[in-house]
Formats: sequence, C-alpha cells, structure tokens
Amino acid sequence: MQDLNFVQIVNSTVSLQGRPFESRACPDHYLGPLTSLIGQSDFLHRLSSSQRINAPCLIMVLESPHVDEFSGEPGPAKGFTGEMIRKYLPDALDLSAIAPMGLILMNAIQYQCSLGSNTTVYRDRIFRAVWSHGGQEDFLRRFQTTVLPRDIVMNCCTKGNDFEIYPPLRNLVEAAIRSIRPEFQAIRRMHPASWRDPSWRGKEWRYQEIARSGADRDQSTLIA
Repeated sequence: MQDLNFVQIVNSTVSLQGRPFESRACPDHYLGPLTSLIGQSDFLHRLSSSQRINAPCLIMVLESPHVDEFSGEPGPAKGFTGEMIRKYLPDALDLSAIAPMGLILMNAIQYQCSLGSNTTVYRDRIFRAVWSHGGQEDFLRRFQTTVLPRDIVMNCCTKGNDFEIYPPLRNLVEAAIRSIRPEFQAIRRMHPASWRDPSWRGKEWRYQEIARSGADRDQSTLIA
C-alpha cells in the first residue's frame, strides 16, 4: 500500500507560493440513528466510525471535506452539507424500511482537496493527485474496516468540474467500491449540497464503465 502524504502531494501538484493550507485529516464519523437526526439543527452524535453500532448502517460517501468541516475539531458535513442531509435525506432516499439504521459519513479523501479555496480552483486536481498516490488505497482500507454485510452504501460524491476531460470523481469512488465489494451496488445520489433544489434530491446519476487504452490502460473511464 502506498503511504499517503497529503502535504507532499499538494506541494508537488500546485504552487501555493508559501500560502498555508489545512493539513489535518477529517475522520469518518458515526452520527447516530437516522431517526435521531432527521429535522434536527445539528447532528446530536459524533463518534468515530470505529464506534459504530453492530447493526446495519447507511454509509454515505462524500468526496472530500471543504471549509466548515475544519471548524474546531474536524468532522464530515459540519456546515451546509450536513444541514441538507438532516433536512432532505428522506426526499433523496426512502427511509421507511431503513429508519432504524445508523448513519456513517465517510469522505473518499479525508483531506481538504479544495485547499480552502473555491472548489473550482484546486479541488479536482488535488483529489486526482491524492487518489493516484495512495488515496484510493486509504479509502478502500477505511471502507473495508467500516462496512458490514447488511449496510447500505450511498455514493454522494460530486462529479467534479473537469468531468468532460477526466473520469468524474464520483465514478472513481464507485469503481473502487465495486472492485472489492461487487455485491455493493451503491445507491447513487447527487451531492447533498445540491439538495436545496428539489429536482436534485432523488436524482440518481448513471454509472457506465468504458475501457481505455494508453496511459489509462489500467483505469476505466467512467461516465455519469
């Protein structure tokens, strides 16, 4: 397994001319039963994902933490994204049969790929660099350690801004999940930050795998 050195990857990928950036990791969290968080003003529970209940959970995967996630102790979906999850998850997913489940939030990459700037500036480039230099292996290690057989996986990663040139970010994550757990056909939904628009809440994005050649021979081009 490749070692993941976020600071080194950032410095070798972009030139920040000495500008500092957030280098802490944002841990995966167990946030309690779905019944206790829907409609709340904040998540009432925040525990390490290793402290999850020994019962089925909904595992929601996001691509990487942004700014609010590093306010105080780092944690996933601490700002607007968390608000959208608590308000609109029942619109994005039928909870009638899974309400007793717990919720686990994971970032595919636990580091701030946006470097604190607008997500159009650095996020996609840093995500791809980290993913190909140990990030994918790190995600799969955490995923395998966390997931239980009866869990439901919900891939809510963004596709990124450069998806017309490179494989969408969310599809890289989906391909990684399927590579080790083919039985997990993840529920695919738009990023929760988009759920302010009712038309995006229950929308499923399309996954299609197309083989490539050349430098990308060993990687799939995945089109949403």
